[in-house]
Amino acid sequence: MSRMLRLVLMLFITAEYASAQISPGELSTPHKNMEGMEFCTQCHTVGKMISNDNCLNCHTEIKSRITAKKGYHASITSKECVECHKEHHGRNFTLIRFNKETFDHAQTGYRLEGKHSALKCAQCHAKGKISDKEVQTFSDARKSSTYLGLGTACLSCHKDEHRGQFKSDCQQCHVMTGWKPASKFSHDKAQFTLNGAHRTVDCSKCHKKTLEHGTVTQFTHLEFGSCRTCHKDPHKGKFKQECAQCHSVESWQKVQTTAFDHNATLFPLKGKHSAMRCEQCHPKNAKERNPNGEFGFHIKRFSACKDCHSDAHGKQFDARQDHGACNACHSEQGFTGSTFTVSDHVNARFVLTGAHRATPCMKCHLDGKVNAKSTKQFHWEGTIACTTCHTDVHKGQFNNRMTKGCETCHTVDAWDAVIFSHDQTKFPLKGKHAALKCIQCHKPQNGTPQYKDVPMNCSNCHEDRHAGQFADGTGTRCERCHTEKQWKALVFDHNSQSRFLLTGKHESVKCEKCHKEALINNIRTIKYKPMEAACVDCHPAQ
Repeated sequence: MSRMLRLVLMLFITAEYASAQISPGELSTPHKNMEGMEFCTQCHTVGKMISNDNCLNCHTEIKSRITAKKGYHASITSKECVECHKEHHGRNFTLIRFNKETFDHAQTGYRLEGKHSALKCAQCHAKGKISDKEVQTFSDARKSSTYLGLGTACLSCHKDEHRGQFKSDCQQCHVMTGWKPASKFSHDKAQFTLNGAHRTVDCSKCHKKTLEHGTVTQFTHLEFGSCRTCHKDPHKGKFKQECAQCHSVESWQKVQTTAFDHNATLFPLKGKHSAMRCEQCHPKNAKERNPNGEFGFHIKRFSACKDCHSDAHGKQFDARQDHGACNACHSEQGFTGSTFTVSDHVNARFVLTGAHRATPCMKCHLDGKVNAKSTKQFHWEGTIACTTCHTDVHKGQFNNRMTKGCETCHTVDAWDAVIFSHDQTKFPLKGKHAALKCIQCHKPQNGTPQYKDVPMNCSNCHEDRHAGQFADGTGTRCERCHTEKQWKALVFDHNSQSRFLLTGKHESVKCEKCHKEALINNIRTIKYKPMEAACVDCHPAQ
């Protein structure tokens, strides 16, 4: 190694050794560009401690605040910078360090109150909220770590929710405990003073979101010269005078009735309506319902009686062409006393004829048949038949035979006026049968005369006086010997209907000479069969 090279190497080693002996350690990252002996005097004064002036020569943003007597550093001018900001502890050492939990923010000149006191430091001290022009020149890394540069005005951090409608001092109306409500605001300071009922109106009723495409509420430059500016004219221009001539701001319902003519409205008062008090239809309290179910004084629906009055008939007339208009049967003079007469019944589904015309209405229109508070039945579903009102006294025996219902046999003039003909049945009435009363054949069963499936054999109605002597597998056929005209008018032929022919002297013999009384089947009657047919059976002496 040459002599010159050894000399250079020795100088280099000596310089490095000297530097290591003088510097107490590496500088932090923000000051790393000042590393080396040639920069020491920029911070250190030979023979003296580090001077605040040297720090402020670089940190002009701090110096300007101290000069203006603003911010935290202006409140601690008696301290040296190095008391809080240590150096030579390495690149990763944090120069700005303090206890965030115990730090007194009032020393900065801005006391944390209300909602602000609960915020984390980073929620306010963010680079996006820096408003100071000098701090805005910092690098992004430095902006992210500094606590400088925030303004104290509300709008320096918060967006103007009113978009310039008011002066910038938010605290004229709002407090730090919460944005809503604006407790400092008084409408008495506005051009439109709130009086009467206006004091209870929700702000949003008048102040709508009309600015910036419906996202911002409008508070200024509103029209309020006339009631109609905000309120819809419920009278639709019928009254030319100002609203205040009849109404008061204390309440819309408070009307000067002496000057008000209800007949000038769309609903003139007639009959019972003219004697009613205003509040019976128009409640004073806006939260109360008026008779048609709407809230408050103003009534919008009144074209039909049912808008205000409940349907006393339980919607029975809704299917009519007039949908059950009350004035078809009633008037404003009173509900009781219908204008509907018997002659009007011709327009109903059921026209009154015969005995029905003399029947009192309440005989058919009964209470308790309709699910309503109090009404009679006026409407019937489906087809109206006799049995809709009248009990079927025949208990359904003729259900499949009545082509015209009950009128197949009866008339509406009188129930007893029967137009039925027995010739239409399988058993036409002849001879003695024609003179009989119905009940003699149609015996009651469980209180009801039996008309259906009545047996037609003689023996079903008449007693068999022959004690079953002429019975066969189908019963006793009385018509072989008798007719319906009378019992003793016989059509019996002894020669063709018996096995013993009457000839000779036998032709003139009376029946009882051969047919004697006997006990047959425990019944004493005339014996006709079996009979002995030999001569000796009747003539033993010969």
